[in-house]
Amino acid sequence: MAESYRIEGALNEPGHLLGFASIGLLVLLLVAAFQSGIETGPIRPGTGTVLLGVYVMAWGFMFLASYFYSHKSFFFRALIWVCERLSFPASRAMALFYFVLAFVVGGATILAGLGLL
Repeated sequence: MAESYRIEGALNEPGHLLGFASIGLLVLLLVAAFQSGIETGPIRPGTGTVLLGVYVMAWGFMFLASYFYSHKSFFFRALIWVCERLSFPASRAMALFYFVLAFVVGGATILAGLGLL
């Protein structure tokens, strides 16, 4: 039987399918970026750089989802745990900061990959 927990008034779900799908998406994007030929050193225009930017932005969206839906999956709860215990200042709102940070860095990487930056 699946175990459920109650935190902050919401019934936590195990969310195995959502969690593994989220992790799978991140792995897929990272592998696609490496297969497309990203290189160490300065950022150069190319498909690999664009995919790397999408990968970084996907991490940001995972943190955003964890802020609102941490009760839906073990993976989102783990990301919130990082925000609440390993961040400074330690708070749930750090998930929003990480989202904005990943969105800006990923967006800049995508623009550089397209040759616009």
